[in-house]
Amino acid sequence: MDAGIEHIDAALARSFEGILGMSGEMREKLSEIEECPKPCNDGTVDIHLSSGQVKNFPCPLLAPGCHYGERMEQGLDRHVIGVMSGIGVPLRHLDNFQERQDTEERAEAAKWPVRGFLILTGEAGSGKSFLAAFTLREYLKDQVVNHFDRRSWKSADGAGGCVMWCTATEIADDREIAAQTRRERLVIIDDLGCENDTPVGGAAVRGVLMKRYDMKLPTIITTPLTMLDMDIRYGSRIANRLIEDIGNGGRIVCCRGEFTRTECAFNMLGGR
Repeated sequence: MDAGIEHIDAALARSFEGILGMSGEMREKLSEIEECPKPCNDGTVDIHLSSGQVKNFPCPLLAPGCHYGERMEQGLDRHVIGVMSGIGVPLRHLDNFQERQDTEERAEAAKWPVRGFLILTGEAGSGKSFLAAFTLREYLKDQVVNHFDRRSWKSADGAGGCVMWCTATEIADDREIAAQTRRERLVIIDDLGCENDTPVGGAAVRGVLMKRYDMKLPTIITTPLTMLDMDIRYGSRIANRLIEDIGNGGRIVCCRGEFTRTECAFNMLGGR
């Protein structure tokens, strides 16, 4: 039962406090529940005692995989997608969450400690922006300690208020956006290298990358560029900082559509 207590609604969890004082019959009947007894609407189960009483208690098998747990997880997913929509994540990514299967790319991105840079590289259509959105969704869900307590879902709202999604073009063209990306807790920079290569725009992008590196702020980048390309476009100072960050917890994930080759992370370094 202890594992179930960690995930259930706070109001239900409080009712567990009296279980230790209950009769041996009550505890025995709870321990006899070995499979989901029935579809439920509130994550509880009725216990019929020999005295004729019927007691309602949180189901000891309550988990994300049970009927009620699945409904709660789906509700949390919808809530988080609403938060992401408010952040500005493109709707085309949000609509695809239920259609994509687990991939090696997701597994590699999940190893990122939400510190420094996560660089998602690949050709157009390889799924790097979708993977950025998926990684953001998992980050927001991780902020919710108790998935079965709707009040806890507000943690995702709070975390979402410190997240920014923008394109490199927006950073290059808009001073206010560039300034905001320097200070937000978590920033996703989409399509780095696709912005117009102008002196002013390039300086803005380099400034954001250096500031976030210096402040050790978590940053997700999607880009078609290799590290050698970045060296040529943004200068060796930026490229060297990104390589240094990869050695200190940052990660590179090479996207290949539904497949990935993690060994191509080395190739992205351009033989450096």
